[in-house]
Amino acid sequence: MTASPDILSDVPDAKPVRVFLPIQGSKERYRISGVYQKSEAPRFNLLFAPGILPVDALDLHQSCLIIIDMGGPNVSVEAKITGTHERKLEMILQKSISHDQMREFFRVDAAARVISSSFQPQLYGKDREPWTMQGTTIDISGSGILASFPEKVPMDEPIRLEITLPTEPPEIVRVLAHPVRAVQIDDDRWEVAFHFDDISIEDRDKIIGCCLVIQRRLLRLKVPVPNSAA
Repeated sequence: MTASPDILSDVPDAKPVRVFLPIQGSKERYRISGVYQKSEAPRFNLLFAPGILPVDALDLHQSCLIIIDMGGPNVSVEAKITGTHERKLEMILQKSISHDQMREFFRVDAAARVISSSFQPQLYGKDREPWTMQGTTIDISGSGILASFPEKVPMDEPIRLEITLPTEPPEIVRVLAHPVRAVQIDDDRWEVAFHFDDISIEDRDKIIGCCLVIQRRLLRLKVPVPNSAA
């Protein structure tokens, strides 16, 4: 799907961006902050501080994910690099991603360790003892996870989650979330869906970057099936 250049019309110069750059010989994406610079749509430029752009290591055959901070709902697009400079990338727009699409686009199947625990246990009385439970994610996105636990977690309180992302090396993100549904699969297995309520920009970027890598890996594994002969 090709995005309309109009998606960039409301983005002014010098807007902060977060970019996930493809690196040669690596499955991981390089997270970097920069500044958006207008050009003739669907082209635009990204500007960076001195010494932080890994020009020689970039994989120019893959697209970048760019998140533009609009002070409200962000603009998220995929774009290809058409030119490189010491502090600038020349880009051409490929796809735009809405807020709702971002949430689903970056939901991928991923097995990662997750530890759930009570929130602010020091505020609980004797009837609300602190608790901790270890589980495994089933899928993950920038806005929540589906995870498997040996018991049902409390459904009426905020819960702290510590997620070990399956990156190289592994990265840990910590979020405050609330459970939205729980389903008992068997005697010692519950599947619980969580929505993130409080997560830092950096940790959300880590999750989105991890999901992007997994998604690309899955796409490479897909093998087209030829049509059967008549």
